[in-house]
Amino acid sequence: MCKLIAMNVIACKSLKQASQVVRKSAELLGSSQKDGFGYAMQTTKGVFMERYQNPETCKGIGVLKDSRDTLPASIRTQLTYGIDYDQKGAKPENGKVLRSYIAHGRTATCGKSITNTHPFNGTSEKGEYTIAHNGVVDWEGEKYPTHTTCDSEHILNCFLYAEGEHSFKEGLSGYAAVVGINPNGDMFCLRDDRAPLYLVYIKQLGQYIICTDSTHCTELANLMLTFNGLKTATITTPMLLAPYVKHTFLANGEIESNEFSKFESYSRRIGYGAISRSLGSAGVAGYGTTSGSYGYGSYWEDQVDGYTATTNTPTSSPSTTPAQKPESEDIKELRKEQLRRYRANNKPWKHND
Repeated sequence: MCKLIAMNVIACKSLKQASQVVRKSAELLGSSQKDGFGYAMQTTKGVFMERYQNPETCKGIGVLKDSRDTLPASIRTQLTYGIDYDQKGAKPENGKVLRSYIAHGRTATCGKSITNTHPFNGTSEKGEYTIAHNGVVDWEGEKYPTHTTCDSEHILNCFLYAEGEHSFKEGLSGYAAVVGINPNGDMFCLRDDRAPLYLVYIKQLGQYIICTDSTHCTELANLMLTFNGLKTATITTPMLLAPYVKHTFLANGEIESNEFSKFESYSRRIGYGAISRSLGSAGVAGYGTTSGSYGYGSYWEDQVDGYTATTNTPTSSPSTTPAQKPESEDIKELRKEQLRRYRANNKPWKHND
């Protein structure tokens, strides 16, 4: 499965510290997500974004490009290390407190290429959107322009050309957690009832940290405290955000939280192998389930559990929704076998209250 990190603001005193946040993100996500790493941040000059097919190549903001640009062109064109890389936008200025930040570690369920590496960015008459996605989805609604072979681009198109999360019900199927930056430069996040997103709040910094992995929230919060010389601070316990609610973190510190309709959880057009890889069949600890526990394994059960979380943001009540039944006995047997493998290989995902 892919993993996400997001912050409503990078509470750093220098570009060097912000660069360490990027490097730490690459380290945390790249330790298990080997097929790509990328990040985007809102700066005074717009969205700045870098993407790397090899997560180990990322050493901080602009480090690879600065290193390559130092070399003579004659040898620069002959390099192979760090070639699967791109950059968009103007590099942030030193000493600026940067706003929205999102990062993505990729486990590929489609072609491994720099164009399929998150985040995805696009501009329409609605403005510029940048998103990163964990999950596997299919789109059967109105046709929109695509520039990659990655299913996640359908989610970006919903924001660029349709009504964002409210248009998911018109043709999206599968499962998803999304973090993004809207045209106002605000960070936003949303999830369904399968893909997790945890939230931690640092009161003294007015900073929200959102991650797929709750331990990443804690590690990044500790880094922020070190940067700001805070020996004591009020930090919340990692809490799971409510499903089917989009949270937008405004520049003035307020949060807008709006519910949206559930979308289809099962699609015949999504490859079985892609789903199993994304759900962690390779043995990603913490994403299996045992009877009566929460986790991705519930995707293969006859019923999907909702989650309850107490956060500093408005949330919706959890719900219980019947999962879509397989259309053939062969698919049903494949799902049962996959569930048995999950239970055998993965530890239960312990729900945080």
